[in-house]
Formats: sequence, C-alpha cells, structure tokens
Amino acid sequence: MAVNVILIVSDTCRRDRIGAYGCEWMNTPSLDYLASKSFVFERAYCASFPTVPHRVDVLTGRFGFPFYGWQPVPEGMSSLPEPLEEQGLASQLIYDTPGMFGSQCYRGFRGVKFQAGQGSSREEMIRLVLPAELPCDADRIRSPEAMLARVRDATWWRDEGESFVARTSTAAAHWLEANCGANGFLLWVDTFDPHEPWLSPLWYARMYYPDYVGQDFIQAPYDVLDDRFTEEEVRWMHARYCGELTMMDRWIGEVIDRFFDLGFAEDTALIFTSDHGFYLGEHNRAGKHTIIGEPWPLYDEVASVPLMVYVPGVEPGRSHALVQAPDLRPTIMELMAADDPGDIHGRSIMPVVRGETDSHREFAVSSGYLDETRDPLVTRIAVNSADGWSLHFHPSYDPELYYLPEDPGQLSNIIADHHDQAARLHAGFLDLLREVEAPAATVERLRGFERREDV
Repeated sequence: MAVNVILIVSDTCRRDRIGAYGCEWMNTPSLDYLASKSFVFERAYCASFPTVPHRVDVLTGRFGFPFYGWQPVPEGMSSLPEPLEEQGLASQLIYDTPGMFGSQCYRGFRGVKFQAGQGSSREEMIRLVLPAELPCDADRIRSPEAMLARVRDATWWRDEGESFVARTSTAAAHWLEANCGANGFLLWVDTFDPHEPWLSPLWYARMYYPDYVGQDFIQAPYDVLDDRFTEEEVRWMHARYCGELTMMDRWIGEVIDRFFDLGFAEDTALIFTSDHGFYLGEHNRAGKHTIIGEPWPLYDEVASVPLMVYVPGVEPGRSHALVQAPDLRPTIMELMAADDPGDIHGRSIMPVVRGETDSHREFAVSSGYLDETRDPLVTRIAVNSADGWSLHFHPSYDPELYYLPEDPGQLSNIIADHHDQAARLHAGFLDLLREVEAPAATVERLRGFERREDV
C-alpha cells in the first residue's frame, strides 16, 4: 500500500542524547514518543559528511564522498522530488538549514518555504538601538563574527516561538493542518537545530547545569580542549547543546502532535533522522571537525545518527542493522510506491522494518570528500562493520581500530593486535569504491589503510 512520507531532518542531533536511545537524563519527550511508535535503528551512520553532502546523499540516493564535497546536487543527476513530481506526487520542503539554500537542495520541490536567518551570511533585520555582544570571549569559539550575527538576529525574538526551529516547525504544522486528508505527498522538514549557535532560552541549559557561573559559550572552539577550558566550562557547553536539543524536541513535537492528532498516522510514514553528531568533550574535542591541525576521526559521537521510521500498520521495533543516508531515497520511493529512474547506490530499509531480515549492510562508510583540499573539511575515513569493529584511517596519519561491544567510547586503539580485522574493514571500503565506480586515482590513493610514506 502506498503511503505519504514526512521526513524530518535535525542537524547535529546526537543519537546518544535522545532519551529513546538510552539517555535517561535527557528531556526529549516528543522524540521519545515518536520512537515508541516507530521502528528504531540503533546503528544508522552518516555517509557523506557534513551538512550539505549528507542532504545530497539523501536526495540522490548515492554515496557522494568519492566524487564531490560541499556542492549542489550535480546537474543531470536525479533529485528525490523530481521523479515523484513526474509521477504526479506532490513535494514540499520547509527548512531553515542555511547550506541547503546556497546549494540549491530545493531543486525539484513543488513547494519551498525557507525560514531565512539561521546561519545566514546576512542579518534579516538590523537593530541599532539594542547593541548585541557575544556572551563569551571571541577567541574561545569558532566563527565569532557569524555567532554575533545570530545573537543580533535573536534580539528580535519576543519569545522562543520566534526561534528558527519554532518558525520552521510551526510552518510545517500549519501545512499539515491545511492539507489534512491529502494523499500522494512528500513533506521534508529540515531544521538546523541543535546546530550551534546555542541560543535557546537559558532555562533549557539550566535543566542540565543549574548552578553554572561563568562565560556563556553559545559555540564550541572546534579544537582540542586541553587546559584551555575548565571542566565547568566544558560541562556548560554540553548543557548549552542539550538545552538546544530539548528546545528542538519541544518544537518538532508540534509537527509530531499534528501528525497523530490529525490522522496522518493512518496513511503516512514519518521518518526522523540527523546528518551527524558533535563532540562535547569526548576525545578531548569540542566540535564536529577541526578547523586547524590534523583531521579528526569520525568517532561514533559524530558518525552515528538517530533514525526512527514510523510506518502505518508496522509494529514498533528496534534493529542493529547498519543503514546509511543513501538508503533513505529508495526507502521513500518504496513507501510511496513510486518508480525510481535514478542511478542510485542505496537500498530500501523496508525489509528490515517489516521484519523480513535482520541485516542490511556489512559495512558503513562515513567520510568527507575523499579528494578534499580545503583543510576544515578534510576528515579521516570511518568504516564500521556489522559485527562491531570500527576502523579510522587516512593516508597521512596512523590508523585506529576499536571493537565497539567492548569499547563503545572508542578509547583503546587495538589495531596492533587485530591487524586482520582492520584489513577486512579496509577491503570492505575498497569494495564500496569499486561498486560505485569511484575515480581510479582515488581508489589507488586509498588502497591501503596504513600510513603511507609517499604522502
């Protein structure tokens, strides 16, 4: 039976900071409720990193990282709403994630609602009589000028209902009200929260650190921490992030409530996911990647993402099957009973959701563009296996290997004792490159996982 589909993407939403994923001290009632009605994937991983590459993976159903980095959907390549529209199925995009606008991720959608301001290079409105200041030292956070612009934007907010996630979610809720009873549609809701700047009202952060006194960090340094930050300051960054996530949950809850209250749950699937996570002190880092120094590994705090799939008539459940962003397009197409003419790499996850199989992928690969030359976007390559091994490598740096069932925090590099497992995961990575027909020069450059002396 064909169903409508609502896809909600929350930027920088850590899987392990959602109550339904086992974080008992987090306040995420809306997502927890959705999870209770959904099929929850415990081991979903990002593929192309970060923001825009992830969206392009979903739109195209392809692994983009062997071919390109931060750019629009390539010309001549099918984007998700295009075949839907060609088959008479409607598509609506409602979003505030800024990179999507510049990268034209709206291509092909019949309806597009952009909540300008979030992360924009220009302020929507300037305010001359109420000067804004950063609440922390500019040299202790990344992109202080951009953060100050967002603080200026927030001076116009009369309450949190005017925050970006609130405006996006309210628009989506209104769309559902206006289209109650409609059939044959894809609604994509995309919010930048809990991506920084963390500008939620302070009571959200106080839920997680009520007695903090000190500088108010609304952004992370995107750097190693060492002794530059006190334990209390790192804990406050964490609280700020968690507060932003809780505010996101509160407003996404407006969409989830309309979904169930208006009867969409009878004939509409609802998918919630994210593009990547964020380091909040783990591995002595704060950010999702560095802007100086050597590229960071994509440990699970960053590479692992939440994925909840509600489908009418399908019993809630959980799975440890490996799934990735390119799998979402064929899943959506199957749910909508639409033909997909695209040359895609992903595979529908519906056999797992329906209980027909327990597995999906043997390996999950997460990476920035493999031939990236811009230092801030270079990453190490992460390969995670279905049986719990995790390899992190880059031609210029020593590789790392972890066994997640015994070391979920990825703290003890055991590659010296398990070289065979590292070789197996690396072979799986090379198999993927060959399967997607990656450039031969790229495959050759990454033919080994050990540090190369000629690089």
